[in-house]
Amino acid sequence: MTLPLKHWYLIAYDVRDAKRLRKVHYYLRKQALAVQKSVFIIHADLETLAAVQDGLRRRVVERDDDLRLYAIPGPASLWAAGQQAQRLAGLYGGDTDTQGARPGRLRRWFKGLFAQEAA
Repeated sequence: MTLPLKHWYLIAYDVRDAKRLRKVHYYLRKQALAVQKSVFIIHADLETLAAVQDGLRRRVVERDDDLRLYAIPGPASLWAAGQQAQRLAGLYGGDTDTQGARPGRLRRWFKGLFAQEAA
């Protein structure tokens, strides 16, 4: 059995209503990793990504709010500077497996992110 191929995605949003904004932010904090207040990164297969998109659609009003999803070729294509740069540094460098993940380093990076919340 082959594992589903996962890819990196950047999710950004601009939600006008404060109640919807809280719902979107809370939902994404459970699904992805916050890198800024309204920007998240997720490592997901297409099925998981579709479920996240569906969850986001249920929490926004499309005529008022703006949601963006960008495919990222790999963590090495990200560049960061400033306060959040250290949080993304764990994705860079090291050996990769056949699907682009860095088992030990990536696991430690995820554990570190969940121990300390982003802005």
